[in-house]
Amino acid sequence: MNAKIITGIVIAVLALMTFVTATPVSLPTVIDGHVYSGESMFTPPVQGVTVDVTCNDIVLSDDTDSDGYFRVLYSAGVCPFGSEVEACAGSSCDTREVMESTTRINLLGFKLFDVPEFGLIAAGLALGGAGIGYATLRRRK
Repeated sequence: MNAKIITGIVIAVLALMTFVTATPVSLPTVIDGHVYSGESMFTPPVQGVTVDVTCNDIVLSDDTDSDGYFRVLYSAGVCPFGSEVEACAGSSCDTREVMESTTRINLLGFKLFDVPEFGLIAAGLALGGAGIGYATLRRRK
């Protein structure tokens, strides 16, 4: 009789364990990463940049710290696995699919300031210098 009671308790405990492990747990989704000023992760990070992260039309923002790191946290179920998430810092954007509870996005090539095309500046300086040189040589004659 004791064996039947012990067997019943063991079966009940195993059934409860199976139910608890079979119940999916909805975890929050963390989107984090770094913002870099160049085209690789070996360039300096950018501090104080606002990064906008969009998942399922919900936008969360964070400012980068001294290491260029940002982090946003979507509550459970808001940005589930398989969702598309986009992170943007200025004109530098990247899109990923949420594959785990933490999805890392590193934004490369963030422009600290907009600089006109260097070729245009160099051409203007060269043309101006040539004009000044030509005028100077013409006056000597």
